[in-house]
Amino acid sequence: MSTQFKAGRVLAPDSKLTGEEPDWHGWEKWDTHKFYATRQRAMRFYNYYLDATAMKPMVLTWMKKEGYTQTEIDSIKDASPNVLPSTVGKLVRCLERGMPSMHPDAHEYYAALPDHLHPPTPKDDCSTAKSEINAALVFLRHAKYGAAQETATPKAAAPTPLQRIKSKVEKEIVGALLDPLLDAWADTSLSVATVNLVSYLRDGKVPTQGCKHILEWLNAVHAEYNGAYTKEDAQLVEGYDYIPRSDLRKIVKNLETMIGDVQAHAKIKVSMRKPRTKKVKDAGKQIAHLKYQINSSEYSIDSISPARIPTAQRLYVFNTKTRQLGVYIAKGSAGFEVKGTSIKGYDESTSYSATLRKPKDLINAVLSSAPKALDKTLEGSKLNKKPANGRFNEHTVLLKVIENKL
Repeated sequence: MSTQFKAGRVLAPDSKLTGEEPDWHGWEKWDTHKFYATRQRAMRFYNYYLDATAMKPMVLTWMKKEGYTQTEIDSIKDASPNVLPSTVGKLVRCLERGMPSMHPDAHEYYAALPDHLHPPTPKDDCSTAKSEINAALVFLRHAKYGAAQETATPKAAAPTPLQRIKSKVEKEIVGALLDPLLDAWADTSLSVATVNLVSYLRDGKVPTQGCKHILEWLNAVHAEYNGAYTKEDAQLVEGYDYIPRSDLRKIVKNLETMIGDVQAHAKIKVSMRKPRTKKVKDAGKQIAHLKYQINSSEYSIDSISPARIPTAQRLYVFNTKTRQLGVYIAKGSAGFEVKGTSIKGYDESTSYSATLRKPKDLINAVLSSAPKALDKTLEGSKLNKKPANGRFNEHTVLLKVIENKL
């Protein structure tokens, strides 16, 4: 979210939801519960309003106060904003606004936390921020040295398309979104965070091959936390005993939700994949005036390319305004033809439309089921079928086509 500052304060246009920026004035008179509750709210507040780019200048100013050299400051300044975990910027902001590096009664507070076999050790926030900055400086020095070495060696072979997809996913999804979750879950003073992957996958146009790498990461992390939660692995139970069981349950549930989102996105991408070799004569001219809805955030669905409709044998569409599913079956081997905003060449006796009571369930079936299995699912749903009219508009999402005759 874009952020503006006024009089040294972060503006909070959604203050009814988030509250104003936390103020640490008079914290000495607070009890530990209020102190750590305010610290948790501060983390959530800055996560909502400040991105890595907005927090970077504050970190640079703080580094100067803490005695870092100009060379070290310039190194962080010239690097990507994501070279530091977002927690660093949040802590720096709190420290600059008067939060102490550690509450004097921190040990007693953490020792009294419930659901812990061994009380967690409180962390010094100033030391934590410096540790992360120092680790980033070491990484940047190694990266710079490696770049200098590469100039003296022959150029490596260009990465393959699959390698580029893997690198993009590891950087933009795993590195920027998922890895920071592990840091957040390790801090038991914060609420259990999660990431809504649906919008990131869609907006980032992550292909099916990229989903494979995301699932590998999610499944590996899920196996660890689930092993600790179900107590199937004694080593995992001991390793994660600092996390309350209620939080472990939330973490496992969040991971399972994210795994389901990635799997659903992969199926949708497969259904949207354009045929590689099939060439439709004058398909571009046929669909030039076709009206349809590109995507629907309400139902998390995207339209396939309309260029796949001409000559196809079956077409499934969904009207997001009327909640009507349209099933079109071609009359002959020549398939469909598109004229203006209508589809021609469908069999009026077998094609139909029906209003759905639970759209998401049947939409998922349309996108993920094989043709014959889908026929059984639709027949078993006892739909109130009506004649299809073949007309599309700006509320029509093109769900799926089947090129070959069944």
